[in-house]
Amino acid sequence: MLTRIIPYSFYLLFFLTPLFWTSSNFELFEYNKMILVYGFTVLIVGTWVLKMISEKTLIFRRTPLDIPLLLFLGANILSTIFSIDPHTSIWGYYSRSNGGLLSIISYLLLFWAFVSNMDFAKVKSALKFGLASGFIISLWGISEHFGVSPSCIILRGEFNASCWIQVVQDRVFATLGQPNWLAAYLAMLIFPTLYFFLTATKRSTQYTYYLLLTTYYLAFTFTYSRGPTVGLIGGMVAVFMSFWLVQNRFWSRRSAPPQNDSVKLLLATIVSFLIINLLFGSALTSFRLISKFAAPARPGINIPTAAPAPTGTQLENGGSESGQIRLIVWKGAWDIFKHYPILGSGLETFAYSYYQYRPAEHNLTSEWDFLYNKAHNEYLNYLATTGIVGFGTYMLVIGAFIVFCIKYLVLSIRQKTHNTSHIIFIACLLAAYIAYLISNFFLFSVVIIAVFFYVFPALAFITTESTKPFKLPSALHPASRLFRLIYHRPFYTKAAKGITIFFTLYFIYAIFQLWYADTLFAQGERASEIGNAGRAYNALKSASELNNGEPFYKSELGFVAAQAAASLKDTDATLSADLKDEAIADTEEVLKSDPKNVSFWRTAIRTYFELAVIDKNYTDKTLQVLNESIKLAPTDPKLYYNKALILDTVNKKDEAIQALQEAVKLKPDYLEALTQLKEATAPAKP
Repeated sequence: MLTRIIPYSFYLLFFLTPLFWTSSNFELFEYNKMILVYGFTVLIVGTWVLKMISEKTLIFRRTPLDIPLLLFLGANILSTIFSIDPHTSIWGYYSRSNGGLLSIISYLLLFWAFVSNMDFAKVKSALKFGLASGFIISLWGISEHFGVSPSCIILRGEFNASCWIQVVQDRVFATLGQPNWLAAYLAMLIFPTLYFFLTATKRSTQYTYYLLLTTYYLAFTFTYSRGPTVGLIGGMVAVFMSFWLVQNRFWSRRSAPPQNDSVKLLLATIVSFLIINLLFGSALTSFRLISKFAAPARPGINIPTAAPAPTGTQLENGGSESGQIRLIVWKGAWDIFKHYPILGSGLETFAYSYYQYRPAEHNLTSEWDFLYNKAHNEYLNYLATTGIVGFGTYMLVIGAFIVFCIKYLVLSIRQKTHNTSHIIFIACLLAAYIAYLISNFFLFSVVIIAVFFYVFPALAFITTESTKPFKLPSALHPASRLFRLIYHRPFYTKAAKGITIFFTLYFIYAIFQLWYADTLFAQGERASEIGNAGRAYNALKSASELNNGEPFYKSELGFVAAQAAASLKDTDATLSADLKDEAIADTEEVLKSDPKNVSFWRTAIRTYFELAVIDKNYTDKTLQVLNESIKLAPTDPKLYYNKALILDTVNKKDEAIQALQEAVKLKPDYLEALTQLKEATAPAKP
C-alpha cells in the first residue's frame, strides 16, 4: 500500500497542479496550486517516513545535485533570517505564494522523495500524467482563442469568454492564469513529449505523441509570449545539436543506423511548428495567413464604454511598452542588489525593496502606480532578494545539472555500450532546462514551473542510474542508535508510526485550514470593494482567526473595522468605539511586526483616514503614516499627492503646495496633481 501511495501522489501532483484553480480564493491560480503542492508534499513525505519505519531501513538516495541544493537552501535560510520582512520570506508574497522558504523546502523534499522512491518506469508514468494534463490545458487554451472559455462555462454556464476582464481570445492562459505562465509551462512540457515521440516503437503511439506536440504548440502559439518563445527556440536548437552529434559521432561508426531517425522526426516537428506559425502568427512575427481568408469586418456603431480595470502588469500581459518598463524594473533590481549585496533584501521581498529604490522614470510609464512583486527576471530577482550568496548557489544548482547532462551525453557518444532512449531523454530534459533558463531571463517561475525545475533533475538521475544509497554513519553515531531503537523495539516502532500518521494528518488539516481562511479573506475583500463594511468585517475576522499569523489579514481587517466604525458613529457609538479600537490595535500590530512592508503602510493610511471621520485628531496620525510611507517609497508621486489632499483639508496650504510640487517633480505628466497645483497657486478672486 505504502509503495503505491508515493508514485500515485507524484502522478497526481504532475496532473492536478497545473489544472487546479478555484474562483473562491483571493488569488485564483497560483495560491491554489501552491496549497496543492504543500498537501502532496506532506502526504508524500509522511508516507515515505512510514515506509522506512515499516521496511526497517533508511530509504534515501544521494544524487550529484545534493551539495548544490543544500547550499542553495542554506543561502535562502540566511536570506530569510536577515530579511527586511521575514514573514514574507518564509511564506512568499501572498498572492504569488511560490518562492518563499517553505515552498523551496517543499520542492527539495519532493526532489529527494522522487529519487528515493521512483524508478525509470515510474518516471515515464509520471511524465505521461503530466502530458495528459498538458493536453487538457492546451485544448482549454485553444478553445479560449476561438471565443469559448471552459472557465466561463464552469463559472457562469456561459458558452463564451466574457467572464474574464482580459481579452482572452488575444492571449490565452487556460488554467495557468496568465499567458506567459502558460507559455513557459508548455515550453518545458514540449520536450518530454518530444522524447516519447522520438522513441515510440508503434506508428499509432508515434501519431499520438505527434498530436500532443502540435496541440501543445498551437496553444503555446496562442499565448503570443515572447520570452518563452525565445526559450523554446533555444531548447530546440539544443536538442537538435545533441541529436546531430549523436547521429554523426556514433551512428557513423556502426553498420546499421536505428530505424527511428531522430533528426528527421525532429525536423518534421519543427516544420509542423512553422506551419502553425505561418497560419496563426507567433510572438515574434505579425504575419498570419489565416487572416487573409477572414471575412471583411462589418461596419458597426461605436458606443464608448468604460475601460476595464487592468488585472496584471504590462510585463505579464505583454504590449509595446513592456520592454521599456522591464529595463526600468531591472535597473531598480540592480540598485537593490547594490544596497544588499551579500544576502539581498530578503527572500521574496522584491515588492517592498523595489519601492525603496524604484527609478523615478518608472513614473513616466503607463504602469507608474502598479505594484511589482517580481523583477521579471529570475536572475536579477535572486540577486536583489538573496544577494550574491543566493544567486551564486542558484546558478550552482543550474550549472551542476547542465554539466551533468552534457557530461552524460558526451560520455554516451564515446562509449561502445549505451542506451539510445536514455540519451534522447537526457537531451530533451536539457533542452527543457534551457527553455526555462531563457524564458526566466524575461519572466519568473510559477508553481508548476518550479515543480519541473526541481523534479526534472530527479528524472534525469533516475534514468541514468546516477543515484547512490545513503549509508548511515557508524553504529555508535546517534542517528544509527536511534534507528536501531525504533526498528528493534515493537513498541517504539508502533509509536513512531503513530506519531508520523498524526503529524501527517495534522499538517494536511492545517494546510486545508489555510486554504479555507483564504476563501473567507476573499469574501471579505469583495464585500469591502462594494462598500459592505459589516459583511467584510465578519469575513475578515473569521479569516484572521483561522490564520492568526497572517499580517495581511490583520491589515485589511483593521481597515474594514475603521470603515465599519465610521459608518456606525451616529447609530451605535459604543460599537463604533470598539471597532475603532480594534482597527488601531490591528494596524499598529501589523506595522510593528512588518515595518518595511510598504503595502501595510498604504493600508494604514486608508485606515487612519477613515478614523479621521470619527475623530479629526487622526488626521495628524494619517499624515505621520504618510510620511513613513514616503520614506519607504520616496519616488512614488501618489503618496505626495494624497499627502497634499489631506494637508488641504486641515488648511495647511503651503505644505500642500510643496507636496504637490514634489509629486509633479516625480511625475511631470501627473494630471490630477497638475490640476490641483494650478488651483492651489491661482490668485484669489476679488
